[in-house]
Amino acid sequence: MSKTIKLNEYIYYLLIEKDLNHFTITTLRDMLQSISNVFEEPIEARRFIYRQVIRLVKQNLLVSDKNPSPKYAKYSKTSLFKASDFVKLQKHPISDSLPLKAISNAKCFEIELAQAEKAHNINILIVESEIEEYKRLMDKFPQNRELILPFHDKGQIRLLSLKGKIAALKNIQHAK
Repeated sequence: MSKTIKLNEYIYYLLIEKDLNHFTITTLRDMLQSISNVFEEPIEARRFIYRQVIRLVKQNLLVSDKNPSPKYAKYSKTSLFKASDFVKLQKHPISDSLPLKAISNAKCFEIELAQAEKAHNINILIVESEIEEYKRLMDKFPQNRELILPFHDKGQIRLLSLKGKIAALKNIQHAK
């Protein structure tokens, strides 16, 4: 038996009509702001989205990945979500449709690319800082170089991987 759940009209549009899955709060916020003028301030839109998503997490309809940073955590639909029926709650009963701006898959794609690039750039800064610390420790304690060197090398590999991901995202952005 499927469960009937009431969803805010904007969340309904994003999760049901646009069928978004594996998203961050920031991605949903950006998409909400691109489809509606209801939330003028990004912080206001983010709070709204966060409250709605957390409510769905508590109902076991969405699940968060294990990312320790709530800002970068990705949320995914559960099997309960997929088995449930949803009803759109209209906040604007006068009109039958949302005052939505047209949002295309291309716009969703652009938002996702920008979010990914931003996250990778932050991770690059973190890894570069980590590598600098390994270098400092090897200079200060040369007798422990053999102990520190594997960590330094792993950091270098992670840095190259992140730079490769950024290059791929930029290639895709410039191809449009």
